[in-house]
Amino acid sequence: MAIGALPVVCLAFLVVGGAYLVGSFYLPMGTVAHPGAGFFPLLVGTALVCLSVPLLIHSLKKKEIQKEEEAFPKGKDLYRVLGVALALIFFAVFLKPLGYGICSAALMVAVLRFLGLRSWMKTVLISILSTAISYYLFAFVLDVPLPRGFLFS
Repeated sequence: MAIGALPVVCLAFLVVGGAYLVGSFYLPMGTVAHPGAGFFPLLVGTALVCLSVPLLIHSLKKKEIQKEEEAFPKGKDLYRVLGVALALIFFAVFLKPLGYGICSAALMVAVLRFLGLRSWMKTVLISILSTAISYYLFAFVLDVPLPRGFLFS
């Protein structure tokens, strides 16, 4: 019986998650009020391990043979993948000059449109709300400085 790609991927995520988890113990944890450098890696490693184990077990128990899917999308799906990739490249290139607010709102608009949301009202509303919430979380809750861009400097 040949092992499919899914168990191999699940096992790889389990190993990476385990290594990430072990590596987090070498960093200071801090406290709940003031988390240290090891706190976030601890959460990520734990999540990877906890999610990979059931997926690995489920993928090994699967008896039916599935038809192999294509490695890369074609047609309209390829257009969507390339569009989202270009939106992410735009975000990375223009983050400093334009600032976090403009770039993240533009990224959300592009991703929502490429993934099929057709209502401009909903697209703009979701983009503004997600940008405002993420800005608040990063700038005020986590105290992470975000690029402001030349318009807001």
